[in-house]
Amino acid sequence: MTQINFSVKGLIVRNHEFLALHKVSSRCEYFDLPGGKMKQNESAEETLRREILEETSLLVRPIRLLHQWDFINDDYLIMGVIYLCEIIEGEIKLSNEHDYYEWLPLNEDSIPLLTPSLAQSISHLNFETL
Repeated sequence: MTQINFSVKGLIVRNHEFLALHKVSSRCEYFDLPGGKMKQNESAEETLRREILEETSLLVRPIRLLHQWDFINDDYLIMGVIYLCEIIEGEIKLSNEHDYYEWLPLNEDSIPLLTPSLAQSISHLNFETL
């Protein structure tokens, strides 16, 4: 039986850039968006706020749902959503999960730097309206 997980990611935008995190365990140079797996009895927005706080020490406010994405392999399926977010307060302090972060330009040139499933998900966005 394939395991199914639900994940919530945040596109945190500031000054026409977005926050991208690099995982410590990553064997490649792709970036990820902050966020993670939903816990039982937790809403998507609660998951988003909790995961971003754990990973970055930032308090964020979800603005709107941007897109749905999924990742499938032989053992599991991850279904997820991406929210546009703004920072309420805090300074970035990464958890042990990530070794560095970058603020990438909010444009099409940054898409290939993301994991393939996320890149595909946000490639349709109109960056001018974010």
